[in-house]
Amino acid sequence: MSAEQEFDRQAATFYSVAEFLKEGKVTQNAPIALELFFIPEAEADQPAFLKALKTFGYSAVTESENTTDGTEREAVLVTVETKLTAEDIWLHEERCTKLAQPRGFAPDGWGFLEPDA
Repeated sequence: MSAEQEFDRQAATFYSVAEFLKEGKVTQNAPIALELFFIPEAEADQPAFLKALKTFGYSAVTESENTTDGTEREAVLVTVETKLTAEDIWLHEERCTKLAQPRGFAPDGWGFLEPDA
């Protein structure tokens, strides 16, 4: 990933978090279960990616999904207990992406489970 692409992704993350906070449903620093989604590219090495995530303390599962062309692929969903801050989300997004890309996976978004109100 180029520095410009990384900057764009970071800006998008910070913007998204600011928008969530504006809605007022969740407060800054609220505990969340952050979910990061990664899709395999050609020559993806899923066992190596899962091992790298585990080595760095991340919990991950695989999910089968159908693509638009009707094929099935095994995506990876990483779940992290963290706080709702742009900095915390970006920290995990950046780390997991750096583990994913050399192993043939691409980031495909993130979301979070809101704490019980």
